[in-house]
Amino acid sequence: MPKKRLILASNSPRRIVLLKSLGYHFDVVPHDIEECIYGDILPMKLVRNLALLKASDVARKVDNAVIISADTVVVHEKTIFGKPKDVSDAKRILSILSDSKHDIISGVCVMEMPSRKKMLRIERTHIKMRHIKDEEIEKYILTGEPMDKAGAYAIQGEGRKFIEKIDGSYSNAVGLPLELLKEMLDHFTSDKNA
Repeated sequence: MPKKRLILASNSPRRIVLLKSLGYHFDVVPHDIEECIYGDILPMKLVRNLALLKASDVARKVDNAVIISADTVVVHEKTIFGKPKDVSDAKRILSILSDSKHDIISGVCVMEMPSRKKMLRIERTHIKMRHIKDEEIEKYILTGEPMDKAGAYAIQGEGRKFIEKIDGSYSNAVGLPLELLKEMLDHFTSDKNA
């Protein structure tokens, strides 16, 4: 059987760097799914559904491959936060998260083609954020960093200065739970060059 390509269904720079850190050789084939939060869906179901939709979308574009997709949201007191819509939304989200606890929840899908055999898993990381002053939020927004991040901050960037405590997977908080992904990939391939 020919060696399968490993495909990351995302052009997220964070996910690319994280996956490279595992030593895998892979191609990037971005999905065309619009990431939106709809209705009163439970966060775990939302990220699971979006991860599956992303993998299924890329599956139409490739064959003989193992596809990795993921979706991440921030959850604070039953409210789901994706990426901010604009600057005022980023300020609103950071003000809510300030001086409180929240969860970062990721859904991960690994799908093998052409069989479409798939595995879906969820990872949750608990975060305690310190109090953030309004002027700190304003300054942070000016960096542009919050604008394409779920929860309007990057734990691996300037946003780390707001974090008091992390309980769980750090890589999940960045956007791709590597420990979980490694276990999932082991079911599909035993070769790092997939």
